Amino acid sequence: MPHKGANHRRISAASVRLTALLDAAVDPIVLIDPRGRISGFNRAAEAVFGYSEAEVIGKNVSVLMPQPYRDEHDGYLARYVETGSRRIIGIGREVVAQRKDGTTFPIDLSVGEFKTDAERGFVGILRDITQRKRQEAEIREATEELRLIFENTPTPVTITDINGHVLNANRACEILLGYSAQELKEMRHSDLVVEEDRQEIRAEFSKLHQEGERFGREIRYRTKDGQIMYALLQAGVARDTKGEPLLMICEVIDRSRVFEVAKEAEDLRTRLAHVGRIGTLGEMVSGIAHEVNQPLTAIANYASAARRLVLAGAVDPEELAEIHDKIAIQAERAGQVIRSLRNMARKREFLREPLDCGMLVGEVTKLIDFELRARGWKLLVSIAAKLPPVLGDGVQIQQVLLNLIRNALEAMIEKASGDFVQVTAAPVDGSWIDITVSDCGPGLSHDAEDRLFEPFFTTKSQGMGLGLSICKSIMSAHGGELQYRRNSRGGADFIMRLPVSSP
Repeated sequence: MPHKGANHRRISAASVRLTALLDAAVDPIVLIDPRGRISGFNRAAEAVFGYSEAEVIGKNVSVLMPQPYRDEHDGYLARYVETGSRRIIGIGREVVAQRKDGTTFPIDLSVGEFKTDAERGFVGILRDITQRKRQEAEIREATEELRLIFENTPTPVTITDINGHVLNANRACEILLGYSAQELKEMRHSDLVVEEDRQEIRAEFSKLHQEGERFGREIRYRTKDGQIMYALLQAGVARDTKGEPLLMICEVIDRSRVFEVAKEAEDLRTRLAHVGRIGTLGEMVSGIAHEVNQPLTAIANYASAARRLVLAGAVDPEELAEIHDKIAIQAERAGQVIRSLRNMARKREFLREPLDCGMLVGEVTKLIDFELRARGWKLLVSIAAKLPPVLGDGVQIQQVLLNLIRNALEAMIEKASGDFVQVTAAPVDGSWIDITVSDCGPGLSHDAEDRLFEPFFTTKSQGMGLGLSICKSIMSAHGGELQYRRNSRGGADFIMRLPVSSP
C-alpha cells in the first residue's frame, strides 16, 4: 500500500501543475464544484473580473453574473446534476458577466464537465467579446445607415451583379420606372431600356467589367406604363482586392425635362430663324421680283416670236423647237428662283440630313447676285472640288449665308474699297468645312467686334440686332461656329464653320 506522505506529495505536485496550466491560459478559466462553488480562478479571470482568487474561492459562481442569470443559475445546475439535461454544458453560448465593480460585459462561455475518482466539477472558459460586440454594433449601424441612404437617396439607383441582373433598387427607382423593387429584381438592367438600345448597353456593361471603372451616357428607358423616358445613365463597377468585378452600381438621372426644355428652345430658335428669313426675303423683294421677271419677260418674247412664225405660215420645225427649248429654259430659271424662295419662306421643323455645301452656296448666290450686279459689283464664288457632306438643315444654313452676304452688301454701300463680295467653301483639317464671306467694306470697330454676336446689338440705324445672334445660334445648333475677322482689304470676313458629317 502506497505511503500516505507519498500520495500527498503527488497530489500537491498535480495541484501545482494544474495551477500553472490555468495561469498560463490566455482566456479566463473558472472551476466550480457540483454545488456551484468556485474552486479555481486563474490569473486571466482575475484581470477580467477584478477579483483576486482568494476573494472568490468557495463562493457561488453566480457572483460573476448579473440578474437574471444569478437567480437562475443554481436551479439550472441542480437540474443538470439531477436529470442530465443540458442547456449550456458542452455547447457554449453568449452570456453576460459581471465584474467586481458591478459593470457587465458580454462573453462567449464554454462549459465542460470533468470527473475523477475523487472529484467531479465543471470548467468554464470565458472570452470577453466586448470589442467584437462593439465592432458588430458599428457594422450594424453602418449597414443600416447605408441602407437608409440607399433607400432614401433622391437619385434612382440599381445594384446589379456582373451579368446585369438587378440585386436591389431604391425607392426613387421604383417611382421613376413604375416597377416595384421585387419586379426589378426579376429583370436585368438592360431590360429597362428601349429595345433598340439594349444590345449597345449590354456591350457597354461588358466593356466596363473587363477594363473600366465607370461610364456615363444618355439613354432611353421605357417605364412600366410604356412611356419612353430620356435619362443619363451613370454606371460604376465595384471590384474586390484582386480587381475582380463584384457588382455594378447604376444611377438613372431623369433628363426628360431637360430634353423638353431643349426642344422648346429648339422650337423657339426655329421660329426666330423663320422670322429672320421672312424679314430678309422682304428686304430682297425687289431683287427677287427682277430675277423672276427676267425669265418671264423672255418667255413672253419667245412665245410672241413663235406666234408670229405660225401666223406668217413660215413655220420651220427646227426653229420652232429651238424657241420652245428657250421657253423651257427660262421657265426652269423662274421655277428655280420661286422654289428657292418658297423653301426659304416655308415654316418647318429643324431637319438633319446630309448636305452638299456647294449646292447650298449655289442656290443662295442665285437669289442675291442681282442686288450686287445692280450696283456694278461682282459676286465671286469659289467652291473646292469634292467637298464632303455636312449634316444639318439646308434652309437654315442658307439663311445664315444669305444674311452674311446681305450684311457684306450693306457694309459696302456705306464705304467700299473694292467692287466684289467673295464666297468660298473649302475643307479644313478633314473635319470641318469653312464657308467664308469676304467684303470690301469698312470693317468693324474694336468695340463692335467684342459685342458683335450679342442679341439686340447692331451697328445699323434701322437694325434690330438679332440677325447675327440668330445666325450664331443656328451654327451652334449644327455643332459649328460663326467667326469674324478683319481681312487684308480692311473689310470683314465671316466664317461659317460646319463639322463634316460622319459616314
